[in-house]
Amino acid sequence: MAGEAKKKADAPAAPAAKKDETPKGEKPKGKGLLSKTPVLLGGVMLLEAVVLFAGFKFMNRGPHTAAGADLVAEGETSHGEGEGEGKTGDKKGAVELPVVEFRAPNKQSGRTFLYDVAIYAVAKGPNADKVKTSLKDRERTVQDRIRTIIAQSDPEKLGGGSEPGLETLRRQVKHQLDEICGEGMVDEVLVPRCIPFRADY
Repeated sequence: MAGEAKKKADAPAAPAAKKDETPKGEKPKGKGLLSKTPVLLGGVMLLEAVVLFAGFKFMNRGPHTAAGADLVAEGETSHGEGEGEGKTGDKKGAVELPVVEFRAPNKQSGRTFLYDVAIYAVAKGPNADKVKTSLKDRERTVQDRIRTIIAQSDPEKLGGGSEPGLETLRRQVKHQLDEICGEGMVDEVLVPRCIPFRADY
């Protein structure tokens, strides 16, 4: 037996099978996976497309209506009243009284601008008549004080980048109106228009 084992060990080894050769009747193992990959990717992409399409259809159910503000023609209040000396604004009896509508110069930036300005004062109930009378009696004084405020103001604070709400202008005009009409008579100052125009060309 020991002799037989030696003979087997001395016998030439059988040649190794080539990698490409497969025994008859067996299919190659590596090629099946590569041929299925594009089909699998195509199926996954088709499934994603179906899911996205169904999601967009489900989420987008047509145009939606948006709530907006009621439009009021110029010269009317929200209650349909015509233009008058004063307009009632709310249930507490607040009245909007015109203070000035004019153009005032400003040269603070080195260039001359004319500001087209409209300013209104809001007064409530019994104060409205007193404010209206004071504004009419001292009309030129009011115009002079507001023109001075605009001429001395920084253009950035007259509707520029730093104060789009014109807070400084409103506060200064209210201070002047309190001196002219009486402290506490004017509740609020409205500036519906403050438009700069270049005057030096």
